[in-house]
Amino acid sequence: MSNEGYAGRARLALIICVAALTLTPLYAHDGMDLEERLAKDRPEFWAMKLVGSELLMTPLDVPHGTETGQIEFGLEAGWLPSLSPQQRLVGFTGTKEEKLNRTPIFARPRVSLGLPHDVTFSAGYIPPATIGGIKPNVLTLAAGRPIISTSVWRLGVRVHGLIGNLRGDITCDQDTVAAGLDPVRNPYLCEAPSNDTMTIRVGGLDVSNSFLLSHSVQPYVTVGLNYFDTKFQTDARYSGMIDHSRLLGAGSAVSVGGGLTYRISPKIRVTGEAFYTPLDVHRLLQPRITDGLFNLRALVAYELR
Repeated sequence: MSNEGYAGRARLALIICVAALTLTPLYAHDGMDLEERLAKDRPEFWAMKLVGSELLMTPLDVPHGTETGQIEFGLEAGWLPSLSPQQRLVGFTGTKEEKLNRTPIFARPRVSLGLPHDVTFSAGYIPPATIGGIKPNVLTLAAGRPIISTSVWRLGVRVHGLIGNLRGDITCDQDTVAAGLDPVRNPYLCEAPSNDTMTIRVGGLDVSNSFLLSHSVQPYVTVGLNYFDTKFQTDARYSGMIDHSRLLGAGSAVSVGGGLTYRISPKIRVTGEAFYTPLDVHRLLQPRITDGLFNLRALVAYELR
């Protein structure tokens, strides 16, 4: 084995030992059914905010006046960036690598309804279809209206919310369990695929600004503030123990975005958007850094008149 291989194994052993020494008093006191509130930069909370940010129903346009009863149907898709091995160090304060790269994209239907006073109400839903071992069940809602609207410029405000959960083998995935007693591929000796539940609730406010370049093309930028309330319910068996611990996290994060809407016809529009939110994380034995989410989203929408 090369020197790099020995160094890697030694570092892994050191991290596991430190994690064990850190967590043993908690387990000794509360057993494997503990409940812990996470600091805002804990890797576990960082991961839940990351997932919640990926699932947010971003504006994908600027709130504009709609006729009461007007309906728009849309299909949204988003790119989920792949996380590096370093970023996947999430469990046990950033010492356990989790299998977080389950799918590179997500999709959901959206519907918007025109209400009185130029308010537009929107809803989106990701149904519980298992993808990569994870079963999502996520509902998103939003309501927005223009504040200033001229022939070439529009400023709008929107409130939105998300509530949902993701179930699956997060703590002990199938590949890790299949590694058996391999101390590198299965360092925590996972005995069976886990059945964990990540619950995410988000409330947010964003302001969007756009300029009408033509009747068909409209670029826009968005600034938002989002508040996350998360819970991770563990249901895993490893190292001869059954873990039913709960991890709770709450905190806020800003976000920025920008995109371009192209109206193919009076009834059909296509919108592309870039989204970014900075997220702080402090993994064990490493400095605190900002490791945010950047991803791309798109929407195809059809208006009923």
